[in-house]
Amino acid sequence: MLKAKGFRSLAEADVPLGPLTVLVGPNGSGKTNVLGVLRFLASTVRFDLAAAIDAAGGYSYVLRQDGRGPSSRVVLGVQGIVTTHASLGALDEYELKFYRSTSDQIIREESFAWKRTPGQGRRLTVKGTKVEFGADDMDEGDRETRQLANRQTTGLATLPDWSDEEGGEGIRLLANFLSGIRILEPDMQAARHPSRIIPGPLADDASNLASALHNLSLAEPDSFAILVEEVRACLPGLDAIEFELLGGSSRAVMVVLRERGVRMPIELADASFGTVRLLALLTALHEPDQPPFTAIEEADHGLHPYALDLFVERLRAASEHTQLLATTHAPTFVNRLRPPELVVCDRDPATGTSKIPAMHSHEIVRREKRSEYGLGELWFAGALGGVPN
Repeated sequence: MLKAKGFRSLAEADVPLGPLTVLVGPNGSGKTNVLGVLRFLASTVRFDLAAAIDAAGGYSYVLRQDGRGPSSRVVLGVQGIVTTHASLGALDEYELKFYRSTSDQIIREESFAWKRTPGQGRRLTVKGTKVEFGADDMDEGDRETRQLANRQTTGLATLPDWSDEEGGEGIRLLANFLSGIRILEPDMQAARHPSRIIPGPLADDASNLASALHNLSLAEPDSFAILVEEVRACLPGLDAIEFELLGGSSRAVMVVLRERGVRMPIELADASFGTVRLLALLTALHEPDQPPFTAIEEADHGLHPYALDLFVERLRAASEHTQLLATTHAPTFVNRLRPPELVVCDRDPATGTSKIPAMHSHEIVRREKRSEYGLGELWFAGALGGVPN
């Protein structure tokens, strides 16, 4: 579960997240802002709160604005199973609140609660530079206290070096989860070019696509073979995906596509937008060391409708290793989803406030069962909400 209050268009949103979740709705309904919450939380752990606010466009841009004026504070949170002993009955909970004081300082508060076995759950709270840590049932005065170096550094960015007895393991696991969030936004121009051969996964902008695909072919030949078959299913003329090593001061690699009946190979620089994007997404979804959470905006962008069956199945397979969140505007994509995988987003035209979810999953199930149409057709017809007025 992802929670947001007072963040951009998200006056108050509780976004349910399963192994695979797809957000659908009109432009301006808040889908991109949900991804923005993930990006913001990751930035606070990787850097600090001030850097995350700057990267998001500044405090005035982050803070929710509507016809009644700005929100008083921003509240962001996650609930889920992250630490070792968490379960559906004992979820990990992290919450970050921040606001601007009358002296123009950014004040932030954090709270992180998680289950420890044996014994009571543990809770960490941060207010300003003061850190309190102890069991849930402890009186406030009995909890251990420490001081942070400054008011802008979040607890998750500075406290993972605590010992396991102090709660360091739980803090590290949550910090690693949030800092490891991956938001794929392939840059098609950069992805087309040869890239230096370096170890590591596909970059968020796919600028190292050639290297990442080459690495996959060497480290995971079985996965690479499946990827090639998947691309062939979408590009019937494709015969093989090959690599050409380029000389120079630093070794680089170029991707070439060989098509049946075509003598000259096609360099990735000359391939279609959809082909390059499909290769980038499949590379990310086939890599062996998946991050804990992956988000893809406009996941179906550039893909032919005939490729969507295969792509959705690949997303489901990858969701066994990385939790996936995607956005779309395509009814053909939504038609291939199951009700628990769909979150409909909408927006109040009077206030600009996002409504996420616009309809409970149980109601989506009920309406699908009563109809002969697919989810995409129901959504496009307005039966599930989340369409322009």
